Amino acid sequence: MLYRITIEADYLKADLLNRRTVEETREFFDLVAASAREHRRSRILICVRSSSAVFTVERSGFFSHFRNVSADPSHKIALVADTEELGFSHQYIEQLGQRQGINVRNFRNERSALAWLKTGTATPGAPGGDDRHSDRR
Repeated sequence: MLYRITIEADYLKADLLNRRTVEETREFFDLVAASAREHRRSRILICVRSSSAVFTVERSGFFSHFRNVSADPSHKIALVADTEELGFSHQYIEQLGQRQGINVRNFRNERSALAWLKTGTATPGAPGGDDRHSDRR
C-alpha cells in the first residue's frame, strides 16, 4: 500500500494506491481522519487507484473514523475510484454513509469531485451531476 496525504488551502487530499486488505484500508482511513482533525479540514478528497474493492465498510473503519468530521455541517467527503468495481464499493459507502449523516459522494473523476467539494454548504442526499457513478443494478 502506498499513500500520500496533501493539505490544500480548503481541503485535504488523500491518494491511495495498491491497497489490498481491510487492515490496510483501516490504517489509511485512520491516517486521513487524523490529518483532517490535525489540520482542521472538513472537506476531504480520497482518490483510490489500483486497489481492491472493499464491501465490508464497518470493518474498514470508514464510519468510525469520519464521524467526527461529520460534526461540521459543511463537511464533505468525495471518493474517486479508477475502476468500475471500486466505484461500486464507493457507491455502497456513499449510500450507507448518507444514512448515518456523513456527506460522502462517489465520483468518476477528480475534477468533478473537486468541483463538488468547493461548492457551498453540504447537503446530504442531494442529487449529483453527470460525473458521479450512477446506480447500476
